[in-house]
Amino acid sequence: MDGRIVVVSSGLIEKDGNIRMTRIWLRQRVERIFSNGDLRHSKVKEEEEEEESRRRILAKALLEAALEGPDEDADQDQEVKEEDQKSLSVGIIGAPNAGKSALTNFMVGTKVAAVSRKTNTTTHEVLGVMTKRDTQICFFDTPGLMLNRSGYLHKDMKARVESAWSSVNLYDVLMVIFDVHRHLTKPDSRVLRLIKRMGEEPNPKQIRILCMNKVDLIEKKKELLKVAEQFKDLPGYGRIFMISGLKGTGVEDLTKYLMEQAVQRPWDEDPITMSEEVMKNISLEVVRERLLDHVHQEIPYGIDHRLVDWKELRDGSLRIEQHFITSKMSQRKILVGKNGSKIGRIGIEANEELRSIFKREVHLILQVRVKT
Repeated sequence: MDGRIVVVSSGLIEKDGNIRMTRIWLRQRVERIFSNGDLRHSKVKEEEEEEESRRRILAKALLEAALEGPDEDADQDQEVKEEDQKSLSVGIIGAPNAGKSALTNFMVGTKVAAVSRKTNTTTHEVLGVMTKRDTQICFFDTPGLMLNRSGYLHKDMKARVESAWSSVNLYDVLMVIFDVHRHLTKPDSRVLRLIKRMGEEPNPKQIRILCMNKVDLIEKKKELLKVAEQFKDLPGYGRIFMISGLKGTGVEDLTKYLMEQAVQRPWDEDPITMSEEVMKNISLEVVRERLLDHVHQEIPYGIDHRLVDWKELRDGSLRIEQHFITSKMSQRKILVGKNGSKIGRIGIEANEELRSIFKREVHLILQVRVKT
């Protein structure tokens, strides 16, 4: 040997005075190997801990589910003794297209009042019933109120909505609803007059609340607080709710509040069976909604819409005949459409919707006649 030292490691050869450098390199390599092993071990340990955490969460959820009582809907069909029953009557009142019908439909769960973009589509009171556990709430959806500058009804709508004022004191709760989106873009003075009129005729036996509807259309939520601040000192109501009757926002809180106001009193309606009277109203409202969706011209609200015949056939299906009675032939032509296309489309769509609601076959017959 000539005094040179050779170190062989993984194909690397170091000579002479490079021993210290080689040792450093080897130590670093060994440390990297062990370090990688620690990382792999740490990762496995983390995965095991995550899996254990998931198992604990699942076990806790199963335990809570086991300890909870049965679901509300599960014992909805159980009979409630008359002495244990609670009920509440709620009148919903507001300006045209404030969203009263949409809110009623959402809360009750069945289409009981025509929902359309045209104003004053609800032409009579429609009863909707919501029954939960021992409590039943009956909703009365009043016609849209048309008020002129002096705060009174327009003459052409007076006969159609006179029951709106005559019946407001009959309810346990009176709910005033208005379109907050429209109020922010184009303030509606009718709302202020409506609340003022309620305040001028106080009823200590009645709860009155204000519902700011269509909040889903408001991008800047701070604007809602400004509107609430505007109404907070008005004497006509005790509570304010921010809701979307169409999408259901805030409706759960409103429902809970109404449930708490129910009084010890026997129910008015069978909670399981939909009464024939309610079914007849539903059939009229569904057809009317389809009519308003398809007829874009100014068809007067004075058209008489009648349920002429209602029969349950032997096979369980329903035969429903309704007539639209117009005052002019020109109005009839608009409703019927070319070769009956418009009234035919209205009938097909309404028939399908009624089948879905009533869970049975429906034979819907629509006729358009001119008043003689």
